[in-house]
Amino acid sequence: MPTHRRRHLGFTLLELLVVIAVIALILAILLPALSAGRETANDLKCKTRFRAVTTEFILFADADGMGRRSGVSQLGENRFLIEEFQESVYHIDEYWDAPTTNRMPLDASEQPLMCPSGPSVLERSANLPCSAGAIGPKANVSVAFNKRLEKRTFYHNGNPFPAAAVLTPSILQQPNVPLLIDVDGRSAVENNKLPYYTAPPILDDKDVDIYESGSFWFPSKRHRGKLNVGFIGGHVLSSSDPATEPWWRWSYQPEP
Repeated sequence: MPTHRRRHLGFTLLELLVVIAVIALILAILLPALSAGRETANDLKCKTRFRAVTTEFILFADADGMGRRSGVSQLGENRFLIEEFQESVYHIDEYWDAPTTNRMPLDASEQPLMCPSGPSVLERSANLPCSAGAIGPKANVSVAFNKRLEKRTFYHNGNPFPAAAVLTPSILQQPNVPLLIDVDGRSAVENNKLPYYTAPPILDDKDVDIYESGSFWFPSKRHRGKLNVGFIGGHVLSSSDPATEPWWRWSYQPEP
């Protein structure tokens, strides 16, 4: 009788190891490219959001932008605080738009004050200004405004003290003044600072202001070693060392 050999239809151990090695090699080649592509996409999305915020600020600050504000400011006509604009973007305090609830999560895919490369969990609370913690958790805040537009330095007997910075449409004549920037909210919280505003120390001048210690400076270089900054003029730039860029007017503060 003829003998019949059973044909082996499966893979040998050696063949499986070769397949696994090939797959691992392909993944090793593709994953860095995919990661770089994702980082580039997030960087582009962040810049697009920053441009949207700077454009909205131009319309808000313009003399004809009163309709975008919640009402006539107690500061006087065409005078406002940067916090009011910030709250209009977050839709908090007088800009609250959810009457049936007192707390809402922010949609990371839509909120322009959330960096796509930063934390994706953030919520807003009703009946609170931003400075009172309406946006949290504070450690998850990833975008902040220029603090020198929120608190200016005034001097008494030669000593620096903080004072509220009042903005007018004339701020639009300062296109190279930073408006908003990528920040690390966790670093701000660890230093007992609110993460909604940040400003670097200016160490190459003779004036000693309230930011000299650097305690209000917590940038986040989450875009491949760089961060994004949106400017009053509507443009957005990137830098690995934003505090020393020669044309970025961090030292500017509104007149009293």
